[in-house]
Amino acid sequence: MASQATRILDEYTWECIVRDIEAIVNTYRRMNKIMSLGLDDRVRLDAIKQMCKDALPRNDNPQRVIIVDLGAGPGDSISVIANVCKQVSYIVAIDPSPRLLKNVASNALCDRVVAVAENIPLRSSSVSGVTAFYAARDFKDLGSAVSEMLRILNKGRITIGDIFLPQETMRSIAVKTWVCLLVPILALLFAPKQWRHYRGLCKSLKGWLSVEQLCKLIESIATHNRYEVKGLMCRKYVLGGLGYVVAEQE
Repeated sequence: MASQATRILDEYTWECIVRDIEAIVNTYRRMNKIMSLGLDDRVRLDAIKQMCKDALPRNDNPQRVIIVDLGAGPGDSISVIANVCKQVSYIVAIDPSPRLLKNVASNALCDRVVAVAENIPLRSSSVSGVTAFYAARDFKDLGSAVSEMLRILNKGRITIGDIFLPQETMRSIAVKTWVCLLVPILALLFAPKQWRHYRGLCKSLKGWLSVEQLCKLIESIATHNRYEVKGLMCRKYVLGGLGYVVAEQE
């Protein structure tokens, strides 16, 4: 594994996080807007536009532009990808939870696959893009997941958007206070039946990274696995507590 610091969750913590997300699926969209101060869709849209600008790098078959959405959850990113990336011909929604994937419409454009990010059941160099929105914090092994994202790419782009922990101490404390204390309190008002599960979201911040650290991690893992990346973009919102990373594989 590359020398850049990564993040690994123990099995129990990871399973708790998945169960908590499954329990809040009915209020997922509403509470995501509250957690992100209304910027969740903005981050997703901006990041996908960056991924698809200048047309996605295509694989050997220019008629088959395939994008994988990791941690697809209830499918909030699928329609945005389809609408923004006009050249896309197929989207694969991947999530470890069959319960969450039931909310994703399976059709000619999109298929659902139950799998984990650390072991993606797709051939190497087979897709044009990989996205993960508000899901990378929930990966059991972030470094292995990034390696898999690079493996399945064929000169395409990785796009990760999420909540982040800024490196500055006070900003990091502010993000932890928001996610671990204030969001559960707000859930009492807007999702009273599920508010206890929102306390569990704090687990996903354990050992989590800043936007800059994630950029360095992707670059380090790419070098370690002998991939070339260019155009590495790190965008921050709300003092670095929200953001996205886009990296293009050469």
